[in-house]
Amino acid sequence: MLRGKDIFRKYDIRGVYGKTLNCNTAESAAKAFATQVISETGEKHPTLSVGRDVRESSSDLFEAVCNGLTSSGVNVVDLGVCPSPLAYFSMYSEQTDGYIMITGSHNPPEFNGIKVGTKNTVYHSEKIEQIYTDIIMKNFPKTDKKGFIRIADIKIDYINYLNEHFKALKDQIKKLSYIPKIVIDAGSGTASDIAPVIFKNLGVEVHELYCTPDGSFPGHHPDPTVESNMAEAKELLLKIGADFAVGFDGDADRLGALDNKGRMMWGDQLIGVFAHDIAQHNQGRKIVADVKASKGLYEHIEAIGMVPVMYLSGHSMIKEKMKQEKAVLGGEMSSHFFFADRYFGFDDGIYASVRLLEAYVKMLTNGTIRCSADMTDIIPAYINTPEIRKKCQDEVKFQIIKELERKFIKYLRDNTYEITDIISIDGLRITFDSGWALIRASNTEPLLVTRYEAVSKKDLHNIRQIVEREIKETKYDIQKKDQTG
Repeated sequence: MLRGKDIFRKYDIRGVYGKTLNCNTAESAAKAFATQVISETGEKHPTLSVGRDVRESSSDLFEAVCNGLTSSGVNVVDLGVCPSPLAYFSMYSEQTDGYIMITGSHNPPEFNGIKVGTKNTVYHSEKIEQIYTDIIMKNFPKTDKKGFIRIADIKIDYINYLNEHFKALKDQIKKLSYIPKIVIDAGSGTASDIAPVIFKNLGVEVHELYCTPDGSFPGHHPDPTVESNMAEAKELLLKIGADFAVGFDGDADRLGALDNKGRMMWGDQLIGVFAHDIAQHNQGRKIVADVKASKGLYEHIEAIGMVPVMYLSGHSMIKEKMKQEKAVLGGEMSSHFFFADRYFGFDDGIYASVRLLEAYVKMLTNGTIRCSADMTDIIPAYINTPEIRKKCQDEVKFQIIKELERKFIKYLRDNTYEITDIISIDGLRITFDSGWALIRASNTEPLLVTRYEAVSKKDLHNIRQIVEREIKETKYDIQKKDQTG
């Protein structure tokens, strides 16, 4: 039985297991995805990789998905428990036509979800809608030949690939006058038994936190972009004098990081570091970043001879825009990072963490920096807030954005509040003389998200006051207490 359309979100299918998401829905979604893959490839019996995260419900959903695929004539490569990036990687290493990844990502343990995609198509919006429509219409493949399942040791393949990919980095580390210390907090997720192995292979001293897979996430919530979730990593980093720390979310498609002073390296700062490194051999190429990123990042990208492209938030949206623009790098404030430079262009937190180590070692060697704290400060600094999240019902969050858009367009025309521009590619990024504000509806959670930046604390306070007053004056019920992260 299909539990409701609301679990079919912009980028994936996501809900509370046993309540809004069950095995019947997962099996039907797999059949509907099979319909699209067969149509896209022209193959009667395509092959799809299927992976799953460490959540307790993932095994049952995995079985349901495999039943749906094989009964549709689709062959399955069983990846076992693995990070989402390894499901993407398998399309190249196993030569599959696409993937299904069962993961609740950084949501609480009771949640789970399904991500899908193919080599040539990024699945979001209408493509996810089509899966829902095909389920309702029972538009499933008809076949007399059942698909088969084979098992792939994707973790070994991935580790071996990165070992080969970063041979030069290993040699550079050997030439340093000391052995770098790195703290790895895998958040009990799918990076637990992979990231430490890769870093140790490179010759660094690894200090592990929560590197045993556990779907109940006993240590902390698996979202390394929330500062409180990196508190233990910070404590350990400062205690041992580590060079930096990295953290991963539940399915390891995102990277969090702390510099040697224990400061968070936010998504736009990390994009700035990666851009600085890539610019050495990619002058004039494009870099895609989302609307949440600091003005300082866009200034930095231009200053190093690259071309910045501002686009919608969302991993699917950035991936798609990168393909359109032939960009070498993409990134989000939510710490999804996409390397088309020397890699496949999908978001991979583990790969990004090694690129961070590589950039760090290069900059140390050539004297650009003295420590990782210098990397944090690589983009021009403005006064800004983290993301501020207000609980807001899914049914009204987009209506609130529309109401605010009408108001602020009027203020722009009337020259009210010294507004100079409004960018509406993803919510509203309102530019003032002295800074900017972002208001957008989350595509994955019932939240309204705001962020503010300005040249001074006073200007930041004024801009935030203006926007929050306008939000309060809408006719909708919005949580009074803010959450930051």
